[in-house]
Amino acid sequence: MQNCQRASLKVRLQTSTLVRGVACLDDDVGRIYVVCRDCDTVAVFHATPPYEQLRGIRVSGLREPTDMAACDANRILYVSDWAERCVWQVTPGGKVDWRLPAWSPSRRKAAAVSPLSLSVRSGRLVVVEPDKVSLCSAHDERMEEIRFPESVTLHHAAETEHRSLVVALTDSGADKSRGAIREMKPDHSGDWIVARELDLSSALLHTPISEPRCMAWDSSGCLYVVADSSSRVLVVDDSLNVVRSVRLSKRSLPHRMCFLSRRGMPMLAADAGFSVNLYAGIIPTLQYPMK
Repeated sequence: MQNCQRASLKVRLQTSTLVRGVACLDDDVGRIYVVCRDCDTVAVFHATPPYEQLRGIRVSGLREPTDMAACDANRILYVSDWAERCVWQVTPGGKVDWRLPAWSPSRRKAAAVSPLSLSVRSGRLVVVEPDKVSLCSAHDERMEEIRFPESVTLHHAAETEHRSLVVALTDSGADKSRGAIREMKPDHSGDWIVARELDLSSALLHTPISEPRCMAWDSSGCLYVVADSSSRVLVVDDSLNVVRSVRLSKRSLPHRMCFLSRRGMPMLAADAGFSVNLYAGIIPTLQYPMK
C-alpha cells in the first residue's frame, strides 16, 4: 500500500474499563463522549486542552453498551445496548429521552433489536444487527431494512451523501472469508442492491483485511476504515478507491472512532482499549475545507 502516513498522537484519555464506543458533538461547547464495557455512565471529556474529564451522564438501565453515535443536527447521543436489546437516546445535558426498542419517535411498541454498532448522518440513525442494517429517520418515522445472507458477518455501516449505505462486512460465501466495503442503494422499485464493492482481500493492499471493524467520514468526504487487530486505517474516496493509509500508535488497535474539529483543526478520536487516543495530522491540509 503506497502513500502511508503516520498520525500524531496528541493526548490519551484514560477510562476505567474497556471502551465500547466514542462520539463527538462538533459544536461550540466541544465534548467527547465515551461508553465502556458493563458501565451505565457515559464518560465526558473536554475536546480542547487540557482535555479534562467532566461529570458523566448516567443512563439508568444501560447494561451492555456496544457502540455510540452523536447527531450534530439534533444534538442527540445514541447508545446501543446488547443486553437490553435497544438503543438509548440521550441528550448532552444528561436527559434520557427514550429507550428505543426500534426507531419509534411516537413511542409505539416495537420489536426489540440486537444492536452491534451505530452511525448517524444527516439526522438519520443507522443500526447494524447480526443479519441486517436498519436506516431510521427521525422526521417521518420510516425505517428501511437491508437483510444479508448467513454467509455475511456485518460489522458497521454508514450513510453516504447520496443516501446510499456503505457496509463493512466479512463475506465467507466463497472459498475463504474476505473483508469488503459494500455500497448499497435502492433501485427504482425500492429494493436495496449492490452498487459497488471494495474487496479488502485484494493483492493491491499491503496486508489483506478480513474484518473491517469500523468506519468514519472526514470533513472532506473520505471514508476511514479500521481493520481488526491493526493500527492501520485505510482512507477511501467516494468511489471506493483506497487513496492512502494512516498509521496510528503501535499499541492502538481501535474498534471505534470518530472525527471532531476544534479551532479549525480536524482530529480523530479512536479507542485504544482502556483509553481514547486523539490524533492530529490525519487529513492533509489541502483537503480540509477552511471555514
